[in-house]
Amino acid sequence: MMDREGVAAPNLSLRKEDGASAYSFMGFLILGIIAIVIVFFFPWGQMLKGGQSPELVAANQALSKKEFDKALKLFDKYITANPGDAAGYVGRSRAYVQLGDLNRATEDANAALAKKPSAQAYGQQGIILKIMGHPHEALKDFTEAIKLDPKYSWAYAQRADLYSRAQDNEKALKDINKALEYNPSFVEGYRMRAWILSRMGKCKDAYEDFQKIAKMGANDAWTIQDTAWFLLTCPDEKLQDTSKAMDLAKKALDMMGTKDGVFQETIAEAYFKQGDPLKAVEHQKKAIEMGSKKCPDESCVKEMKERLNKYELSARQEVRKTYEILPLDSVN
Repeated sequence: MMDREGVAAPNLSLRKEDGASAYSFMGFLILGIIAIVIVFFFPWGQMLKGGQSPELVAANQALSKKEFDKALKLFDKYITANPGDAAGYVGRSRAYVQLGDLNRATEDANAALAKKPSAQAYGQQGIILKIMGHPHEALKDFTEAIKLDPKYSWAYAQRADLYSRAQDNEKALKDINKALEYNPSFVEGYRMRAWILSRMGKCKDAYEDFQKIAKMGANDAWTIQDTAWFLLTCPDEKLQDTSKAMDLAKKALDMMGTKDGVFQETIAEAYFKQGDPLKAVEHQKKAIEMGSKKCPDESCVKEMKERLNKYELSARQEVRKTYEILPLDSVN
């Protein structure tokens, strides 16, 4: 959404201050919410197809239902019975990622590549490197995955996100178009393309993608707040709609409660655009507090703090403390 950037996130993430503010959003989402990093683009349906064993299908189904502890146990059992099958190691690596154990996730991804260098194995290694903050290495893995499977929409989308983070929007747009070509029902793909188009100044095309998402039934909190942020920050002021954005931001916040600071940040920007910087400061502080819990080094809230400074400066009352209004000479 996917660091809405990031993030995709995710929970990718894609904010940039006024005109590029979507960049930090996706970046924050993807870096701050590990679970969304995978769910954001992963083609669960593709994993459940084919001639897989019932045990492996059950393990992947547990993953798709976000039953990660259950999935881990099922993959353990499958690998014990089928130690030579790389698919089991790929699946268990995904479960470890969701549970936050990147060391074991890396070990399993390496084991999968050693047994069979498949597109899925390279893709799994790529997503781990992406989460760990190694974009160049991740880019190589996603490229290798695409070479092995030229129709691997998930890998195209992940590579598009990396290009987008590097502000290479032309390459990002080309890859996300490929992802959508091979998977026309890829909701998060449309969301990512909308943000890429927005940062390129093609707001009308971006808005069309947001409309497609709504028609596809993705009426969830992330889609609603994504649309709100777009209506607040799109470089084409003709498409900005602060009133509608505020309504959407409030609805998304009600749906998510206090689960993610991104929703607080969106409504903060809405208040700011409507001329209420004090309310904007209030919500932005909440966003930073919630975001800081997800990254103790506060790397993912850097731009959020910069935005808070903007709100605080706007809310400050200007007073000339040194302005002299009395005459310098005494007057009787």
